[in-house]
Amino acid sequence: MSKGTNALTLQAKQLTFRASKRSSQKAPKVCVVPPDSRADQLKRAYSESFPVELSFSVRTCKAQESRAKVSLRQKCPFSIARSFLILSLIASFAGIAAGQEQAFPLPEKAVPVQAKLADLPDAPIPTRSIDGTQHPELAVQRSGIPYSSSLVSEAISEQPSPALPVAIDSSVMETMQSRYIPLKECPTDQTRAGECRMHWKPMLLESAIYNAFENGGNLYTGYWYRWETMHGHWWQRYIASAAQWRWDRWSDDNPALDDYVAHPMMGAITNSIWIQNDPKGMTLQFQNSRQYWHSRLRALAWSTFYSFEWKLGPLGEASIGHNGDHYFYDKGVLTNETGWVELVTTPVGGFGWTVAEDYLDKHVVTKLEDKSHNPILLTMANFLTPARGFANILRFRPPWYRDSRTVKASGFWSAEGEGVSASTAEAMRWASKHPESGAEKYLEEVAPAAKTSAPTDWRGPGGRHEIGALWGVSLMSGHIWGYAGDVKYMPINLRYSYEVYRHKQSWTMRYSPELTPIAMIDWPTPSPPPLPPDPRYHERKRVYGSGVSPVGFQWDFLPLHRVQPFFSGDGGFIYFSDRVLSPQGSQFMYTIDYGAGFNIFHHKNQAITIGYRYQHLSNANISHHNPGTDANTFYVGISRFKTKGDRRTDRDLR
Repeated sequence: MSKGTNALTLQAKQLTFRASKRSSQKAPKVCVVPPDSRADQLKRAYSESFPVELSFSVRTCKAQESRAKVSLRQKCPFSIARSFLILSLIASFAGIAAGQEQAFPLPEKAVPVQAKLADLPDAPIPTRSIDGTQHPELAVQRSGIPYSSSLVSEAISEQPSPALPVAIDSSVMETMQSRYIPLKECPTDQTRAGECRMHWKPMLLESAIYNAFENGGNLYTGYWYRWETMHGHWWQRYIASAAQWRWDRWSDDNPALDDYVAHPMMGAITNSIWIQNDPKGMTLQFQNSRQYWHSRLRALAWSTFYSFEWKLGPLGEASIGHNGDHYFYDKGVLTNETGWVELVTTPVGGFGWTVAEDYLDKHVVTKLEDKSHNPILLTMANFLTPARGFANILRFRPPWYRDSRTVKASGFWSAEGEGVSASTAEAMRWASKHPESGAEKYLEEVAPAAKTSAPTDWRGPGGRHEIGALWGVSLMSGHIWGYAGDVKYMPINLRYSYEVYRHKQSWTMRYSPELTPIAMIDWPTPSPPPLPPDPRYHERKRVYGSGVSPVGFQWDFLPLHRVQPFFSGDGGFIYFSDRVLSPQGSQFMYTIDYGAGFNIFHHKNQAITIGYRYQHLSNANISHHNPGTDANTFYVGISRFKTKGDRRTDRDLR
């Protein structure tokens, strides 16, 4: 008898002795339940394909209450059966150790199932541990299928079985890897691939920018709009505006052009914002297909939500302007400018507008694109699809950009790498975020990168030439030079700059003149007229003007970084439509400003600008009265850079 058998026999005797000793005690009474038969244990080990340790379960026996000492047979009725099974188990192990093979055949119906599983190359029955080392127990061959069990690890002869090689077919490995789904295939994709899911973050960001643009326009052009927004308890007035909505009226007493043209266009813009961020719809042109109509209906649902938020939400007219909580006379009609009309015409009219733009884009705009690649002509052609062009601007794309095809403008400000399709651009974005997705392989097949040598004058993001636009607002007046207070100033500037000097890689100096197409200045009137009956809307006066700042310089720092701080200074003039700040003032105002900000590059040649300017406006005593004012102007803008000869694209620089 081997060493393993002796150990197993000794362990069984100890278990029997301990069980007998426990049965003679008062309480509790415990009986050792014999393990399953060896055939069942081997079957379990075979099916689970990993070593199964021998375990003994115990059960508490309920004995009759008696203080007299009784025999083991009286205390535990199952002790005889227990002892018999333990002795049988000892004999079975002894027989194996003596070389007497005992056959415990497995059920016939279990063999074909395991055999089929064993035939699969990617699901072999392991005979090794997770770390790659072979188990100390030996493998038993049964019907040509290896299995391992710790029940007989010390009882069988020490002859190791050959390790089962793990061979996975290359086709199986290919199916295990995720395949990149190109953007053009997303409309018909049924796998719910990540690259074909909705781009929620940019869609919400573009919608927020559009919402801010609409609210800013209302505040910019209407004094009463600002007055209603800034007076009273804001939250209570917002709740009152929503509660007093006239659900029993269709008309809101606004002009028909506003209700039936402007608001359908608003719905078309929100539709375009959704579509250009929906991979399942952005590449689809006008067609009578299930995918096309489903994508446009999803856009309709978003437009409906946006329309209700604009009229009744906390970021729309009910909260900014408080439409609904007060009545006033407009052209002899008492109204609070609420009704069903714009809640319906915005999404429904916008849906029809979007479908019409899709039709014109496919059958008219594409033909105009083939005739000319001039940026000005392409912009004019996109007046046929104004909602889509405006939505492109919200995502910092030119108006003629299309996700369904490549539209390449020929001009100095058109970079070489911008002629890539939306599918290629999306693959570039996805490859940078998910290198294991297979998008890089797709790019190598359909759009290999054209690496070119770097020009000697290219040093960091940006370029020698810059063109951009700024929008600013000043709600507080300063008093360093001017003394007129409570003046609101809102300029829109177009700028150009040229890099004239670079001090190694530390800082650069740029000449940066500006053009002011429109500027609004608003100040309180000293004596409001008694008419009309409600004089509060005439307590301030507003005039508009245009001008130019030919003297302008900007100092940029950290030119090799993505975020570049700068200091700026400009000087020029603005000519207004009426006398400014005083009835004895002048229409001609000199301007001078200084400030600071940041250029944040999100492409190699495109940056978002955030800055502040302290700007002084004065007529320099050329009129009878020169009050002058200082504006604390905060502004945002976008700029595009270009260096002649720089042919590298964003893909080359990522």
